[in-house]
Amino acid sequence: MSENQAHRPPDWCTGKRQQILDGARKVFAELGYERASVDLIASRTGVSKATLYNHFDDKSALFLACFEQGSHEMRSDLEALFSETSDDLESALQAVGERLLAKFLSREAVALYRSALEAFRLPEIGKMLYERGARVTHELIAAALSRWAARGLLRVDDPYYAAVQFVNLCHGDVMMRLHLGVLQEASPEDVRGTVRRAVQTFLRAFRP
Repeated sequence: MSENQAHRPPDWCTGKRQQILDGARKVFAELGYERASVDLIASRTGVSKATLYNHFDDKSALFLACFEQGSHEMRSDLEALFSETSDDLESALQAVGERLLAKFLSREAVALYRSALEAFRLPEIGKMLYERGARVTHELIAAALSRWAARGLLRVDDPYYAAVQFVNLCHGDVMMRLHLGVLQEASPEDVRGTVRRAVQTFLRAFRP
């Protein structure tokens, strides 16, 4: 399988499948994985259980599809940002970091993350969430870092590891505080400040 094929998102299409995904994301975010029954999701999305099962094998498959769609949306956003970048690394990384962190800190993302903690007891679900979510993001950022390194703008021996470090720096402690309920909402100023410090630290480590 080629790299493009490996990263190609499922056919989200329109109509019933998208209708189910939209409704399921809201239900999982509101109630968590355990309390979100297939009956309730079908009712909230206005489809029959038979229709839902025509598109998804079970609740865990639907849950994974919700995460995969979010990952596809993030990938599309980042690809658009990287296509607009120039040699101004600080501004480019700031824009990417702010987009990442704003997505990670959205109410839906935080709620779905908490739902994922419930679902991790299911076989293979943790690995699948990582492969379809974080890994895809890391690989996309790593590709951009490689391009900048080839132009002499960065000194990066392991682009993938550097991408992981950049994302972790962008998380700061604000993401953990939100996930643990210590912080109810992150302001745009929190996001900008956290990412600005992350970018400065990253460039001190990787700029020639």
